[in-house]
Amino acid sequence: MKKLENLSFVSLTRQDIPDIVEDTKTRYQWVPIGIIGQDDYFPILTDSYNTSTTNAACIEGVADLIYGKGLYSKDESKDEVLQKIIPQKELKKVTFDLKLFGNAAFQVIWDNSHSTIKKMYHVPVQNLRAEKIYDSIDIQNYYYCTDWSDTRAQRNKKMIPSFGTSLEQMEILYIKDYSPSRFYYGLPDWVSALQFSFSEAELSNLHINNIENGFLPLVMVNMNNGVPAPEERDTIEAMIEGKFTGTRNAGRFMVSFNDDPANKPTVDTITTENLHDKYAYVAEYAQDRILVAHRITSPLLFGIRTANNGFSSQSEEMMTAFSIMQTMTIQPFQQMLIEAISDAFEKAGLEDMELYFEQLTPLAILSQTAEETDSTIEEVEEDVNEQMENPNEMEYEDEVDEIYETTNDKILD
Repeated sequence: MKKLENLSFVSLTRQDIPDIVEDTKTRYQWVPIGIIGQDDYFPILTDSYNTSTTNAACIEGVADLIYGKGLYSKDESKDEVLQKIIPQKELKKVTFDLKLFGNAAFQVIWDNSHSTIKKMYHVPVQNLRAEKIYDSIDIQNYYYCTDWSDTRAQRNKKMIPSFGTSLEQMEILYIKDYSPSRFYYGLPDWVSALQFSFSEAELSNLHINNIENGFLPLVMVNMNNGVPAPEERDTIEAMIEGKFTGTRNAGRFMVSFNDDPANKPTVDTITTENLHDKYAYVAEYAQDRILVAHRITSPLLFGIRTANNGFSSQSEEMMTAFSIMQTMTIQPFQQMLIEAISDAFEKAGLEDMELYFEQLTPLAILSQTAEETDSTIEEVEEDVNEQMENPNEMEYEDEVDEIYETTNDKILD
């Protein structure tokens, strides 16, 4: 007589590389954007931020550096007007959205005559969807909904004109960077590390499961006295799980009473060689890829310590890394925001406010520079801001003109 064996198998599937799609073929008037599903782009980015410690630290750290100490005018007499139009707390939220989602938006409030801007508020960009352009050149409207995954909530969506396309009192100023083959939405600069952030999150799930299971190895308990009915099997499994899993049950032992030694339960341990080293490698590799995607030259800038720094001292590392980050990452973000806001002010008939971000420089760098230059921290900080505010544009333009003229002369010759 053949014995009935009851085994369960788990199918391990590979998650494909995210293919971010702007679906313009739907029956809706708006354009959903999805990675795995039809309209899950923003929720997935949010989950990645909420579950990956390294990703969250990078996003928050870079967003803080982009915002710095706020947006100001080089003409101090215009600062009061600027702060009334764009409160600093609203700008900080917009800055964070731009880093996290690669998209950000202002809710622009015009005066009754639609001649000048009264206020600019942050609007959660994840709640906005662009209207299909149809025969237009630019996006004419955006739809606002608090939950795009709920079809009932979609019925209460609100259509808001895009900035500069209407005479409505409220418009949406949408800010995003250029992305190849992306017209309606932008991509975050760290999107290439999306899977690595989820790998890091899954490692944390692994560890919490190990803790809840009392760090017990993976085992198979064989009952050698026949196969009980399904209900009895469920009861036995529940009893074993309740008695031997969980942190409060760590270290417990099992007692078995048997009529025949041949029928005693057997416990087989399923082991995987070097499992700890493999998990450590995956964790280190995932963290490294996330840092690379965010272009973090030195994790120390954000309080992240790694094994190898590549510098002779922490101060040297931070000073060099901060200089590179300001040039390659922070300034492009700041310039994108300044250009969008300045363009809006110009269309509203406001005079040029010569906007700039007051920089946020790590104290360790200010202290080191002050010590080397025999200056105070306040003087060093002021010098840093002046350098960021006043790039040598005239000399650069003259240099470009000179190169152009020289090149043109050679072509003509």
